[in-house]
Amino acid sequence: MDIQARLLTVDFFNCKSEKCRDEEALHSKVSQALRELNLIPLQIISDVQASGHISLMALLPDGHLALHVHPELRHVSLDIYLCSEDAALDPIAQMMRKVFQPEKTKTTHLRRGDFRAPTEIRPKTTTRVAPIRKIKSTGAKVIRILARRNRG
Repeated sequence: MDIQARLLTVDFFNCKSEKCRDEEALHSKVSQALRELNLIPLQIISDVQASGHISLMALLPDGHLALHVHPELRHVSLDIYLCSEDAALDPIAQMMRKVFQPEKTKTTHLRRGDFRAPTEIRPKTTTRVAPIRKIKSTGAKVIRILARRNRG
C-alpha cells in the first residue's frame, strides 16, 4: 500500500454571489450533491461566523468535506478527504463547482500517508478558468500590447 488517503483542496474564485449567502441553502445543496454521488453524509454541521463567512463540515463514512464560504469575497475554499487509495475526489469537486459557478478554480491533489521518497511526494496543482474570464484576460492583454505599439 503506497498511500492511505487522498486530499483535494479547491479554491473557487468569483463565485455567483447568490450561491454564497444562505447557510440553510448551502447545507441543502451540499447534502444533495453528496447523495447524488452515493456519499451519504453521516452528519452535516454548519455555522455563520462573526466575520460573516459560513463554515460547513460534512462527516462521511470514510472521510470528510469541509467548506468555508466568504460571501463578501465571493470565495469558497473546499477540502475533501477520503480514506481510500483509489478515492475519486474530482466528481465531488465538479458537483461543488456546479453549485458555486466560479470564474476561476484552483485545485491541489495531495496523498496522505504516502511512504515514497520525499522527492517523489509533490502535490499536483491545476488552475481552471471559466471561458468568460479567459476572454476578459485576453482582451486586456491585447489592449496593453496595442497601447505599447502606439507609444513607440
